[in-house]
Order: sequence, then structure tokens, then C-alpha cells
Amino acid sequence: MAADAASSGPLQEAGGAAAFLKREFGEGFQLDAAEAPMFADLDGDGYEDVVLVATSGRPLEAQEEHQYRVEDPYNGYFGTGNVKITSRFTLHFDGSGRDLMIVLDWRQQNPKKSKHVSKYVLINTPFERVRIASFREKKKTVQVIEVVDSTELRSHLRLKKRHWRWSPQGEADELSGYGSKR
Repeated sequence: MAADAASSGPLQEAGGAAAFLKREFGEGFQLDAAEAPMFADLDGDGYEDVVLVATSGRPLEAQEEHQYRVEDPYNGYFGTGNVKITSRFTLHFDGSGRDLMIVLDWRQQNPKKSKHVSKYVLINTPFERVRIASFREKKKTVQVIEVVDSTELRSHLRLKKRHWRWSPQGEADELSGYGSKR
């Protein structure tokens, strides 16, 4: 998306996204350089949020130190969303998994003082391609993370009541213009 590149500022600089990832989530995550940072208003508050793709063998390790929440919306959809159990599942043979790292209101200098979590690590969501998608719901435009897995099933990840929800949407080729683009 052209607007994404223009609005990303420091994350597009050499090493900027990797440094941001280390600062916000710790040393246990490695940025997936094949996936560019994505920007959208995922929580509907009017402020820009950022989504990064990273790998980690132990996503729960630094969650208290770096104050992020680990969620598993994919396995939660099927009734097994306890991350203490599902974080041991792996989709890759090297023991790491591709995670979606989300920071809400990432540009805010003084984050809101509230009990709400503003950083999330979404684990175990199978995907080959990822992008931000928009759709209309009740006369309002909603932005979600859209993922397409190796079977070409596309699904949405959406923040609802401070928890991420996964929902299957259908075949990837049903989306006009999606094709093989990321």
C-alpha cells in the first residue's frame, strides 16, 4: 500500500523495524525481512497501529518484562486458545514460528495510562501471505489483518473487546485483485 510506505517513517530506515521490534518485544524475536511493516487503525481509535512479522521459539519468555500479551486466536477459534499449551506447538521444523507482532498507537509519545494492553504477539496463525484489509460493517469501515495460508484459505484477525479473533473467510482467489501480492 502506498500510504503505508509514506506513513512508516522510522520503520522504513535501514534497521529501523528490527530495532523497534527489539525495543518493544525483546531479544527473543527476529524480524522477517521478507514482510514489510504494515500500518492501519486496527482498534478503531483513530491512531495508527503497526503490524510486524517475526519469528521466535519462545514468545512467552519476555512478556512481563516488555508488557505485551501473547494470544493464539487461531487455536482459540477451535477451542484450545491457552497459550501456555499452544505456544509449544510449532508450524516450522526449526522450532520457531512466524508471529504477528502488533503495537497499537505506536506513534504516541505518551501512551495512554490505562489497564489496556497495547502490544500483542499472535502465535500459531498459519499464513503464507499477510496484508491489511478493510470492509464495511454497520456503516463503519473496519480494518483487519488478512492472512492466506498454504491451502489458499484466507482469514481475518480482528481485535474485539481487547482480544484477537480469527475467522475463516473462504478461498483466496475469491478476492479480486489479491492474487499473489502481499
